[in-house]
Amino acid sequence: MTLHYSARRNAFFDSAVQAELPDDARAITAEQHQQLLAGQSRGEVITAGDDGSPTNRAPVETADQLRARLAAGTKREAARRIAAIAPLWHQLNDWRALAAATGDARAAIERRFAAIDAVRAASNRLEA
Repeated sequence: MTLHYSARRNAFFDSAVQAELPDDARAITAEQHQQLLAGQSRGEVITAGDDGSPTNRAPVETADQLRARLAAGTKREAARRIAAIAPLWHQLNDWRALAAATGDARAAIERRFAAIDAVRAASNRLEA
């Protein structure tokens, strides 16, 4: 039994099973075959390399997948920046204190809320 890979068909063939192999079939070892299948189980794609030998590569993202990945990254960064301005517990305390706050205390709360709103607006623009 010898395993073969055909770049043109992007398929494996076993000489013990197939009587005829494609003319571009290249012999590969069982270890190579296992490594390729292990990569495929991790989400990689088996494809022909420049020399026609099989290799694993990362899958190509669709436009929707790329957009979703970038949007998630934008949201994570916005959440990190908002937490740096004021963690959620601080925002809740600010919200409760806003009605009674005056002078410098009120101005500080309003600056924090304005900074948080600016981060959210920038995040929304990037996602759009």
